[in-house]
Amino acid sequence: MNVLRGAAPGPTLLLVAGMHGNEPAGVGVCRRLFESLAARPLPAGEIAAFVANPPALAAGTRYVVCDMNRQWTAAGLAAARAAAAPDAEQSAQIDLAGALDEVIARARGPVFALDLHTTSADGIAFAIVGQAPGERAFAAQLAITGVAGISDRTPGTLAGWLSSRGHVAIAIEGGQHQSETAVANLEAIVTLALAAAGLFAAADLPAWPAARERLLRERGALPPLIEVVSRHEVRLGSGFRMEPGFINIQETAAGTLLARETTGEVRAPFDGFLLLPLYQKLGEDGFFFGRAAGRASA
Repeated sequence: MNVLRGAAPGPTLLLVAGMHGNEPAGVGVCRRLFESLAARPLPAGEIAAFVANPPALAAGTRYVVCDMNRQWTAAGLAAARAAAAPDAEQSAQIDLAGALDEVIARARGPVFALDLHTTSADGIAFAIVGQAPGERAFAAQLAITGVAGISDRTPGTLAGWLSSRGHVAIAIEGGQHQSETAVANLEAIVTLALAAAGLFAAADLPAWPAARERLLRERGALPPLIEVVSRHEVRLGSGFRMEPGFINIQETAAGTLLARETTGEVRAPFDGFLLLPLYQKLGEDGFFFGRAAGRASA
């Protein structure tokens, strides 16, 4: 854990990276952030960064035993703490939960959190937001598309757990796992988050204008908010295989062939947006499908 604490009360920003071990980009982004702020006093509040799943990160795999980002429920955390011999993810969850509780307990203002991720598909940065107005307002200040409805269909996420405790928490997808673009996107998002959380004025962050311009350029013509309508679950033995060439958020016409399974073809149900297509071996979310907020499906 890295911590930078200001002398005066103010907001707290939590940065979590490496929840999945094949997503190392956020870890490097957080490390460089603290290096850049080392000689710069924080006016007020606190910034804390955490590596969520060190065992999976060391192995370079999404997880060792189970997906840690599906275990953040009261029952999941209780099971981890009660385990006589916690597995890799349970041990990491216990450590992370304790560290987060410690920082939150001493917070002297509102708590904001970014859970930094990347995707198996190529693509651009976006935010996964819940129903709370504060989450959507925070994401809107990051100059990226917000996607609502994924967290409702994937219980047990860290962002959902923090949100249920009254904090403003969103998950960030920066781009493809190994790409330099994802690193640059995450750096830009964290820069904007420093101002959005109220830790620095935008004018006091030299990188802020270029960061915002980058993210707006990346977003292009995408709507500011997409509502997820469905999740395609990958079932054991289904033979799920995503068709090649999709990016992590892509406008898609009705009837487009998306994937194949032993039972047949999977096609787009209506004109909308394909989200988070699965191009890795591990994972239960084949893809999500949605539409621009406020637009009815056909």
